[in-house]
Amino acid sequence: MGFGRFVVTKAVSYFLVLMATVSILYLATYSVIQKVITSSAEALAIEYRQNLLKSTHLSLTPAQIQTLTEDYQKSYLSQFAFNQPLPVKFAVQIYRLLTLHFGQSYVLKWNGSQNVNTIIAGYLPNTILLFTTATLILIALGTAIGLLAAKSAGSGWDRVVPIIAVIHSSLPAWWLGFLLIAGLGYDLKLFPTSGITAVPTPKGWLAIDLGVADHMVLPVLSILIVGLGGFAYIVRSLVISTMGEDFVLTARARGLSESRVLFRHVLRAASPAITTQAILAITGSFGGALVTEIVFNWPGIGLLTYMAIFDNDLPVIIGIVFVLTIILLVGLFIGELVYGLLDPRIRVSGD
Repeated sequence: MGFGRFVVTKAVSYFLVLMATVSILYLATYSVIQKVITSSAEALAIEYRQNLLKSTHLSLTPAQIQTLTEDYQKSYLSQFAFNQPLPVKFAVQIYRLLTLHFGQSYVLKWNGSQNVNTIIAGYLPNTILLFTTATLILIALGTAIGLLAAKSAGSGWDRVVPIIAVIHSSLPAWWLGFLLIAGLGYDLKLFPTSGITAVPTPKGWLAIDLGVADHMVLPVLSILIVGLGGFAYIVRSLVISTMGEDFVLTARARGLSESRVLFRHVLRAASPAITTQAILAITGSFGGALVTEIVFNWPGIGLLTYMAIFDNDLPVIIGIVFVLTIILLVGLFIGELVYGLLDPRIRVSGD
């Protein structure tokens, strides 16, 4: 199978998976979504009515204002096929959800806007900045440590990596965050303990960027400590399993050095699986981590989720669920494409 055909096949497959997943989420939250649409229509109608009352150049009677307000509300509801038959309503509302139209937030705002898509778009970059940066560092360090452990298979260093992986993976993120805040933040006063920038915000882009980087240190450390051992162990296991293949024995029989065998042959063969793990980690980082963001008061998707649940802000909760679902499926799709690009056997197996 050529790569172009492989891409088309996977695109169709993941599109169907996306439609099925979104449809299941829609049906599971149908009554909530209808409530969100109704409340958004009412909130926008009230805002529209207030704007009409404030318009000094319009000479409208109370009856005219009421009529215009009702027409405006009906127009908004018609965008979601609210009074249409169920099949039409289903198709239209699924389309609106896929195009990220989630209505108006009940409580939360971003720069004065209560549009859910605007609120999510405001918080998501902060999560990507923190967790994706930490994940990229974790991937680089984990890959290096895993390769070194696999190169020295059976040595003391190799035996330490699984132990570190178990210990690191067992550490609660919130507990580790509190330790870092207490030790490096309050005790030694080396780094800020919460937020994304200093208060008041410093002037100048350089000062702001340095301030953000300073605030990232503790949460990045907590993410690295919890996840580094596990990723290193995965890389070690993948590389060691590949080192038992016949082509590796052939390369060694030719007299190639261990370093050349490892980096020129083994790593190339193991790279599709390692890359897939890396892409999955990066995709997962877009969702952030609720507990970590709460502990460090980091204004990302995790903290937004907590605030939305606390305020019972249903439109924001629904929006976050659908956005993260779409991001996850897009990440899995990209992972499949990269895997197929790096390993032609995957494309051949699809014929």
